[in-house]
Amino acid sequence: MTWRIGEILVRKRLISWEQLEECLNEQNKTREMTGEILIKKGYISAQLFYMALADQYGLKFVDLRRAHVNPKAIERVPRSVAEKYLLIPLEIMKDTLIIGISNPMKVLPEEELGKLSGLPRIQSVLCMPTQILHAITEHYPTPSSQQN
Repeated sequence: MTWRIGEILVRKRLISWEQLEECLNEQNKTREMTGEILIKKGYISAQLFYMALADQYGLKFVDLRRAHVNPKAIERVPRSVAEKYLLIPLEIMKDTLIIGISNPMKVLPEEELGKLSGLPRIQSVLCMPTQILHAITEHYPTPSSQQN
């Protein structure tokens, strides 16, 4: 049985059934994602939400504020690709490029990433989108400073 994120949050006692029901009722009206509503209402922090989402998809959660980003991994993927897919290359381990992603449901172009990086395997970890955007800004040269 696959658990939905709201049920996972309730089972982990991070939110109540009442909070989930309220969120789902609002979701029917607004079509926002469950997590967005829960975070907006202050029922759960963004970090706790993403940690639970990582559990749901069997991914490791990485807090980019505390993670080391290997410059050699950054060199393997152009900034334009990182921005387009909202990902951050984190590390190279043997023949695998480890990338931070923000949405485990979004299909990534693993073949393209493999060709760009020169590595046959891509492994994803889950990161918060705001942290990925910050990491892209921090670890890639600004577009105006790149040579054409």
